[in-house]
Amino acid sequence: MNTYTYKCLDCKNVFGIMATIEEKEGGISEKFICPKCHSKNTKQEFSAGNFIKNVFKSNDKGGCGSGNNNGGCCG
Repeated sequence: MNTYTYKCLDCKNVFGIMATIEEKEGGISEKFICPKCHSKNTKQEFSAGNFIKNVFKSNDKGGCGSGNNNGGCCG
């Protein structure tokens, strides 16, 4: 499960959501409602910190920087 950062477009609240990829892609889960004003008008926020965290988290599976260059992004 990953943590995604969302921003409510109505009240500007920024909040984190732990969700599976399937939940995020479907976007229909009650998790994606603003916990402050209960609006469904939310948008995912992208940050360098979350991007880097998720890239290095995927390294456990042999990705870039894992020391496993068999088919990883580093050649």
